[in-house]
Amino acid sequence: MKTYTNKVAIVTGGGRGLGRACALELARRGAKVVVNDFFVGEDGVSAAQLVVDEIVAAGGEGAASTDSVATFAGAQAIVDVAVASFGRVDFLVTSAGTFNPARITDIGQDVWDNITGVHLDGHVACLNAAAKQMIAQGDGGRIVTVSSRGGLFGAEVAYSGAKAGIMGLSSAAALELAEHGITVNCLLPSAQTQLFSSAAETRLFGGMPVSMHMEPEYIAPAVAYLCLDEAKDFTGQFLYASGNDVCVYGPPLRVERTTTFVRNTGAWSVEGLAEYLPHLIESGS
Repeated sequence: MKTYTNKVAIVTGGGRGLGRACALELARRGAKVVVNDFFVGEDGVSAAQLVVDEIVAAGGEGAASTDSVATFAGAQAIVDVAVASFGRVDFLVTSAGTFNPARITDIGQDVWDNITGVHLDGHVACLNAAAKQMIAQGDGGRIVTVSSRGGLFGAEVAYSGAKAGIMGLSSAAALELAEHGITVNCLLPSAQTQLFSSAAETRLFGGMPVSMHMEPEYIAPAVAYLCLDEAKDFTGQFLYASGNDVCVYGPPLRVERTTTFVRNTGAWSVEGLAEYLPHLIESGS
C-alpha cells in the first residue's frame, strides 16, 4: 500500500462528508492529520474531534481544530495547530464548504458574504497560511482545492460564483508555487453529503454520466493520490471524481486540451489511480 512517511495533512471541513472521508484515507495511509471543522453538535462535541478519535482508535495520529477558515487569522491558527502538534505541514485539502440556493434576484448581502467567506476567503486564507509554511520548510507540498462543476453549470449565483473563483485561484496558485515544488490541483467532486443529498440522476452537467456510487469514500482515493510523491509533476489540473468515475478536464478557455474520462469496473484505489491517472492526464495534454 502506498503510504506517507512523516507527512502532515490539514483537511478543512474534515468533520463530515467529503472532508471526513479524505481525513480518514490520509490517516489510514500514515499521514498525521489535522482535522479542521467548526461544526459542534448539540452535545458540545466537535465534529473534528470525533474524526480525530476515529483516527486515533485506528492507530493513527490526529489533532482537531475548530477555527474558521473564513479569516486569515483562523487559517493561520489551523496551520499553527499542525506545526505545534506535528512540526510541519505537507498536505492541505480545502474541503470546507457551505451552500445556499439563493439566486441573483433574491440574494442578500448576508448570504453572499457567508458563501464567499467560506469558499473564496477560506481558500485564499488557507492557501496563504499553508503555502508560507511549506515554503519555509523548503521541501515542497501538496494542495488540493475543492471546487465544483456548479462553478460553470450551476444556477445558484453565490455558490457558482465562489466555486468558479476557486478554479481561477487554483490555477494562479499552481503557477505561483511551482518554483517551490508545491503542487495545486483542483478537485471537482460529486457525492451525497450533509450539504448535497440530490440523486446522481440530477447531476449530469459538465458531460458526466450518472454516477454509480455517491458515497464520499469513493472520492477520497483521488485526493490521496494527488498527495503522493508520484504526483509531484501534476499541478494546475482539474480532476472530477465520483463513484467509479474520474475525469481530467482541460483548463477552461484552453481549446488545445481535451477532456478525458474513464469509468472503472470497481472503486478506485490510490494504487490504481497512481498506475492509470498519469496516462489519463498525459492523453489530454
